[in-house]
Amino acid sequence: MKATSDRILRSEQAAYLEALEPARDALLVEMETFARENRNQPISDPEVASFLAVTARAKAPRFVVEVGTNIGYGAIVLARAAGETARVVTIERDPELCRTARAFVERAGLAARIEVRELDALDALDALDPAETIDLAYVDCVKEDYPRYFERLVPRLRPGGVLVADNVLWRGLVAAADTDVPAAERARVDALRTFNRLIVTDPRLRSVVLPLGDGVAFATRV
Repeated sequence: MKATSDRILRSEQAAYLEALEPARDALLVEMETFARENRNQPISDPEVASFLAVTARAKAPRFVVEVGTNIGYGAIVLARAAGETARVVTIERDPELCRTARAFVERAGLAARIEVRELDALDALDALDPAETIDLAYVDCVKEDYPRYFERLVPRLRPGGVLVADNVLWRGLVAAADTDVPAAERARVDALRTFNRLIVTDPRLRSVVLPLGDGVAFATRV
């Protein structure tokens, strides 16, 4: 069960689609409960996790970069779906969240394939091996920095590689009139609007913004 109501679909549509979601295993359910009960940690919605799993299984990436680990939910979903040859580097600057994520990764039996890097996201992206191309990148981190993540990730994507970004409609505010955007949300909304324009207009990409969860952007490198 999601912690918040759906902000895109009508309530009956959201309930219907949630009922269609396959049951997650006990560890993922436990992580969802943990996230709700611990400062409402912002992990991916279950339907977004399913989308990530489908994408990773279809692309069979060997090198995955996740920007924004939180408690490790997305990294575990991606590593499981990508297969045994995949390596996932996930980035989180909060030491407590890194410890929590590593514990869940260990319990998932994925410590050999998921590396949790305790760094600022931009610094971590700058420090990636320049000779290594990215097969799949997932962004769910500081919203104000989405355009900067874009600048660093897109040149590193291999041809056919994919970039997925969560929360690109940000509680409906990205599509709202400027007068309806609270001052406290202005920087996030402006950055996400910039990111969305970048991802759908960049000639290196073929992209779409999906009304899934809180808005998911999906792009493939052409």
